[in-house]
Amino acid sequence: MVDVNVSPFEVEVLGRTGDLLRADVYLPSDSEGPYPIVLGASPYQKALRYLPPNGVFPFTEYGPIQLYLDNGYAYVAMDLPGTGRSEGTWDPVSRGEGEAIHDMIEHVAVQPWSTGAVGMIGMSHYCWSQWNAARTRPPHLKTIVAYDGATDMYRDWMYHGGIPIQGFLSTWLFGSVLYQHELNGIDFHVGDKHEYIYDVLSHPLDDEWQRRRSPFWELDSVEIPVFSIGVWGKAALHLRGNFYGYERVRGPKKLLVAHPSGFAAAQEYYFDEQFHRDELLPWYDHHLKGLENDVMKQPAARFYVNGEDAYRSAEAWPPPDASPTAFFLAGRHSGAVTSLNDGSLSEAAPHADQDQTSWSYPDPLWAAGVTVFDERGVPDHVARVNTFTTPPMNRDREFTGHGVLTLYASTDQTDLDLFVKVSLIPADTEAGAEAGRPIKVTQGWLRASHRAEDPELTSDMRPFHRHSQIEPLTPGEVYELRVELLPMSFLARAGDRIRLEITNQDSLIADAPMTHFYGTKVGTDTYHHDRAHPSMLRLHERPRSND
Repeated sequence: MVDVNVSPFEVEVLGRTGDLLRADVYLPSDSEGPYPIVLGASPYQKALRYLPPNGVFPFTEYGPIQLYLDNGYAYVAMDLPGTGRSEGTWDPVSRGEGEAIHDMIEHVAVQPWSTGAVGMIGMSHYCWSQWNAARTRPPHLKTIVAYDGATDMYRDWMYHGGIPIQGFLSTWLFGSVLYQHELNGIDFHVGDKHEYIYDVLSHPLDDEWQRRRSPFWELDSVEIPVFSIGVWGKAALHLRGNFYGYERVRGPKKLLVAHPSGFAAAQEYYFDEQFHRDELLPWYDHHLKGLENDVMKQPAARFYVNGEDAYRSAEAWPPPDASPTAFFLAGRHSGAVTSLNDGSLSEAAPHADQDQTSWSYPDPLWAAGVTVFDERGVPDHVARVNTFTTPPMNRDREFTGHGVLTLYASTDQTDLDLFVKVSLIPADTEAGAEAGRPIKVTQGWLRASHRAEDPELTSDMRPFHRHSQIEPLTPGEVYELRVELLPMSFLARAGDRIRLEITNQDSLIADAPMTHFYGTKVGTDTYHHDRAHPSMLRLHERPRSND
């Protein structure tokens, strides 16, 4: 059970659409108001707030309520339109949903128990709600602390590189929303919640429907203080949004990228009261109570460096002292891994007149996506994918910032998919892993027919694809494809290697739940890496002292 020593009372407000919106209000029991407010909004039913924060209940993303009550805050938990006790149509992360949150903020802010200062709280969907409400600019919303939440619904998770998500969409929509409403006696047809899956599948391009569900496009009008907190372990779902959100907003802002690896660890980190005491509570104290502390004196960006087990900081993102380093793909064997090709990565530009890697799919040995199993039943995630691996590093090297894979590719089909992964391969156990066990440090995706880039938002190290039309490939023609890699920070120590993986589907084990629809892909793709086609992996590298 959630340990909250007060009972909430329900408030209602008639939203601008005429729908009745409802929220539960928790007030401190040991002091008199008025209080500043932290408000969380989700489709996860405030009636389920009694459930403990636990990985089996992934929707318990609201944070430690009692901690905020004990520190003199009111906590407001809102059911979004069409969910729980709120009326209307469920239209996730739409601008209309943001406007409904806006209306609730303005209602609770003028209540006798409120000081009028409202901040927003919560992770994942609660974070989506924060970005979404902030773009509508409620006058009483003074700050948000956006922990682990996307901003561009199309690019961040619905259609990675134009490739439709399958695994997460179904587990989230059915497991956290529809089935939970049914269990609580609310038919999931109420509020048209069942229609959402059809809407997603009906909009495979970044059209107006998608844009209305992407706060990204309006965040440049947000001027309130924003604390954006990303988590490396949920990179395939939310991380891009935390970086882009931080970049787009125009008010006082800070960025923190925390260390937990994996979905469950990211959830548990947010459940930790000490994390809230150290990071979130001081931010709210400063921006909602006006207390003087050091939160605004922190560096602009703080981030955990994978492979080093340490946090570092910079005055901007990417760090101003980072510059691109290129690793060129080559066909010669690295001798480091058993894979389809065991290719190499080299800092020397290619000089061969012809060098290429061809492979056919679907692979007859694939068992769980691209994963195969050895004779002992141990999964191997790279044996049947294409890999390119560096020699052992001759010194410690830190790669922090953005990355891009420029790949020259052809196919005998009219389209091809690229699933790209970069891993750190430790030489020993200093990085906290078994010798040679990979640590995934970044990844990216691209459907070649979506290769067109938006020149206004694209940069040398960060392609921004339009996803506005389908441009089929001509079989046999070589195309230059640029794959955006998610932000990263890792230390490759002397003796470590960097491995690039390229395939066209997920491991249903290593990549769950962020897996994609495979479809009917059958064909042969060729990756070109010769003098005329210098395919390369480029990563931001920071200078390090190797004394």
